[in-house]
Amino acid sequence: MFEAVARVGGRTQPVVVRINGQQPTFRLATDSLEKKALLDLHPALLDLMEIAATVFAADGAIPRGGPTRPNMGEDWYRRFDLEIPVRNPELWQRTEVAAALCEAVETLTGDSVSFRFMPAEPGPLQQRYLDFDPAGATFRADEVLLFSGGLDSLAGALERLATTSSRVVLVTHRSAQKVIPRQVRLGQYLADRFSGRVLHVHVLARRVEQAAADSTQRSRTLLFSALGQAVAQAFGARRIRFFENGIVSHNLPLSPQIVSTMATRTTHPLALTNIRRLMQLVVSDAAPIENPFQWSTKSEVVSRIHEYGAASQIPLAVSCTSIREQDKLYTHCGACTQCFDRRFAILHAGLAEHDPDEIYATDVLVGERLSERSVTMAVEWTRHALRLGKLDEKGFMESFGHEASRILRGHSDLPPKTALELTLKMHHRHSRAVHDVLENVLRERAADLVAHRLPETSLVRLHLGSGDALLQQVPEYLRRQFIREPNGDGDEVDEIDEVPQPGAPLRVRFYIDEGSHVVDVIGLASVTGRSARVPHALKPSFDEDRRNGVAPEDHQYRVGTTLPDLTDMNKGTIRKLVQRCRKQLAEEYRQLHGEPPPNTC
Repeated sequence: MFEAVARVGGRTQPVVVRINGQQPTFRLATDSLEKKALLDLHPALLDLMEIAATVFAADGAIPRGGPTRPNMGEDWYRRFDLEIPVRNPELWQRTEVAAALCEAVETLTGDSVSFRFMPAEPGPLQQRYLDFDPAGATFRADEVLLFSGGLDSLAGALERLATTSSRVVLVTHRSAQKVIPRQVRLGQYLADRFSGRVLHVHVLARRVEQAAADSTQRSRTLLFSALGQAVAQAFGARRIRFFENGIVSHNLPLSPQIVSTMATRTTHPLALTNIRRLMQLVVSDAAPIENPFQWSTKSEVVSRIHEYGAASQIPLAVSCTSIREQDKLYTHCGACTQCFDRRFAILHAGLAEHDPDEIYATDVLVGERLSERSVTMAVEWTRHALRLGKLDEKGFMESFGHEASRILRGHSDLPPKTALELTLKMHHRHSRAVHDVLENVLRERAADLVAHRLPETSLVRLHLGSGDALLQQVPEYLRRQFIREPNGDGDEVDEIDEVPQPGAPLRVRFYIDEGSHVVDVIGLASVTGRSARVPHALKPSFDEDRRNGVAPEDHQYRVGTTLPDLTDMNKGTIRKLVQRCRKQLAEEYRQLHGEPPPNTC
C-alpha cells in the first residue's frame, strides 16, 4: 500500500495520503486499457504519478487562509513538507531533480514545498495503474491530447484531427460527475467522425469519501501532465498537448498587482516550462508538452470549432467553473470569468445560435446580478479587458511587471522583446473583441437602455459608469446580503470572493490613475494620492522578499527617505502619510465588520 505523509506549517496533525489499497484516501485508476497499451511504464513515471497525486491530495486537504489577516494575507501561503515512498530514491534525491520538482509545484500553487523520499516497499505493493497486454498494442498513438471537454480542448482536438493524419489519445481527468456525460459524448463525436484515429481514456484521480477543504486545485496540472506522460509512453506517442487560449493561460490579475497567489497558473507558460523540464530529468525520452493555443484569444479558438464544422457541439462543451451549481436547465452560472470569456468569445465569433441565453443562470450581458460577487466580477472583468487595449509595452510592464516577467520566463525560446510583442498583441485582440461585443449589444439594446428596462446590476448598465464609480453602483441591499459561492470542480478555479470576510486574505492592487497613486483593497477602501505613495514605494522590496520566501519578521527594513520614489519627502511627512493610510483602512474595516481590524498598530 502506498502511504505518504504531508506535514503542514502551523498544523500539528499531518495529512496522510494513501493511494488505492486498503482504506485509501485517494483513488488513482484508469478505465481498462488491456489489449490497447503498447509498453509497460517506466518506474520513474509511476513514481511521478504518485508524487503528483500526493501533492494534489495534500493541496486540497488544507484550506488557505486563517483566523486573521496579518501580513496582507500571509496565511494564504502554505508550507508543505512531504515524505513520499518511491521506487528510485536516488533519482528523486538528485539536486537538479528535486529542485525542478519544487519549482514546478511552487509555480503552480504559490506555496513553499520540500520533499523527502524513502524507498518504497517492493513486491505486490508496487501499483501499476495501467493494465497492459504482453502481446502488444492494438492502438498506436502519435499524440496525447489532454481533453477537459471544454471549448478549447474541443477546438484543439478538432484542429489536430482535421489538419493531420495523427492518431490521438484523448486523456480526460474524471473528477466532477456532472461533467462526465458531456466529456463522453464529445469524445464519442470525435471518435465517430475520425474513425480509427481516436482513443478516449478516462482517468479517475480523486479523493475518497471526502470533499476538498481547498478546491482551487492549483496542483492539478502536474497530476494531469504526469498522467498524460504515462499514457504517451504506454501508446508510443511523441508529444503531449494542452489546449488553452493564451488569455486564460496568462491569467493576468483583473486588478493590477494583486497581493496574493489568488491568480491560478494551470497552463501558464512558465508552469508548463517547469513541468516539461521536470519530465525531461525524470524520463530521458519524455514526450514534450506543448500548448498550441498559447498566442490565441478565446474568440479565435471558438472560431476554429466553426471552421472545422463542429459548431453544433458547442452546447456540450462546458466552460463554467461552478460545477456544483449546474443542473439540466442551467449549465453555466454567468457569474464567473470563464462564463464571461465564453459568452464574449462566442458572440464575437458570430456563433450565438449555438450558445443560447437560456443556458446561463445569469444572462452575461443583460441579466440581473443577485450578489456583490457577481456584480464585482462583471465590472472588474470588463474594465480589465478594455484597459488592456490601451496599454503599450511600457504601460503593460508597469501594470503587470511581475506577471509579465513570469510570461517572458515561460518563453525562454524567444527573445524577450518578441515574447512581449506577441503577448501584448494577443491581449489587444482580446480587448478589441470585448469592445466590439459591447458596442454591438449597446446598439441592439439602445431602446431598452433609454427606457431603463435593463436591470441596474446588469453588466451593460454597470459598464455605462466609469472608473471606481462602477463599483459604487452596487446597490446597498446586495452589499448586505452577500453570500459566499462555492468553488467548482472544473479545469479552472472558481473565482475568489471579492468582499473581504474576516479571516480571508485581502486582495490589494497598486496602480496609477491619471497620474495619481492608488492602493485599492478590494471591497474595503481605496487609498489615493500622497497617502498611497508610501506603500507604492515599499511594494518592490516586499515582492522581492515574498518571491525569495523570506519570513515576514525578516523582511527588509527600508527607511522611507532612502526609497527612490520618496526622496522628495522628509521622515515626518512620510510618518504622517503612513498614519493617515492606516487610519483610513482601519476605519473602513470597522464600518464593514463592526470591530477593529486584527493586529492593528
